Amino acid sequence: MRANNEPPLITTIIPTYRRPSLLRRAIDSALGQDDAQLVVGVFDNASGDETSNMVSEWSVADPRVRYYCHERNLGAAANFEFGLRTVTTPFFSILSDDDYLLPGFYRQALNDLTQHPEAMFWAGLTLNVDEGGRIWDARVDRWSREGLFFPPEGLMEMMHGLAPTWTGILFRREILDRVGLPDRETLGPSDLDFTLKAAAACPFILRKYPSAVFTLNSASFSAVQPLSSFWPGWQKMFLNIETNDALDDHAKKAALVALHKDAKRMLLRRGANALSAGRYDFSRGAADVLRTYYGKISHSFLLKSIAAACERFSWFQRAYIYLYRKTESRMVNARAPLESRFGHLVGRIVWPGDQ
Repeated sequence: MRANNEPPLITTIIPTYRRPSLLRRAIDSALGQDDAQLVVGVFDNASGDETSNMVSEWSVADPRVRYYCHERNLGAAANFEFGLRTVTTPFFSILSDDDYLLPGFYRQALNDLTQHPEAMFWAGLTLNVDEGGRIWDARVDRWSREGLFFPPEGLMEMMHGLAPTWTGILFRREILDRVGLPDRETLGPSDLDFTLKAAAACPFILRKYPSAVFTLNSASFSAVQPLSSFWPGWQKMFLNIETNDALDDHAKKAALVALHKDAKRMLLRRGANALSAGRYDFSRGAADVLRTYYGKISHSFLLKSIAAACERFSWFQRAYIYLYRKTESRMVNARAPLESRFGHLVGRIVWPGDQ
């Protein structure tokens, strides 16, 4: 633990709701950051379970842990915003309760940010891992280079699905003064929108240093959100690019072209995934957007036809699920090099009680 006379440098913001076991892992991963002077702020969205007792006891044993429990559930976005408003330290990071940090993240980030005071944030490599511990992706690993990026280069590098996940980002406190809080109107993609706005306005450092693990949780809101929380958020993200004073007209146009390509890919991919989960309304909604907004008539027809066949014939639904999972497995197997390089890091943090 840090000496009492040393002010904290970093606030780790952990919003939580009814995931006490996973929350333990998240808190432990933050407190385990070597040589980091930090506080861990846990913001409980009125869980009403053992979360309160667990974190309260932890905060007594370790004063770096600070706990706040809302009297009622504010919703995820408002809870995130509440946590961000409490930041008084020079740096902060945002950690969901089902994710965790990897050793050395804060040390590496602080070293680089000290050498480059003009950089407003540091982005590391976040591993996207499913509930079975399989590594699906590591976006930052596909970047063409590491180092210091200035606008608009950094923004454009984040297009085509390569934006770093904010779980592995350490921000300077000043970023909130420059770009504001996450835009609630962007709904599900608010984290992506915030990162893009930060990259459009500020220099940043990117390193392919393994910094965090993002859990692809099948029960999370991002996995089950309706189309009404996904597509309108993307539309607001487009508008935020169009009205961003930090970008000139050329940069705005290039960013929008890239974002629309990403949106089309996401609509098709999420529509196909929703079919495997029996969420036919989402698939039909995605099909309608592809047709009316992007003129993708064949893609729209395909999604709607599969949805109709799955609803009508149970054997067709089972066959689709089988083929979809086989396709997923091939995708994961194609990323075997990620497993060989980073697999030893997954699950490295030992949960309290599992020892």
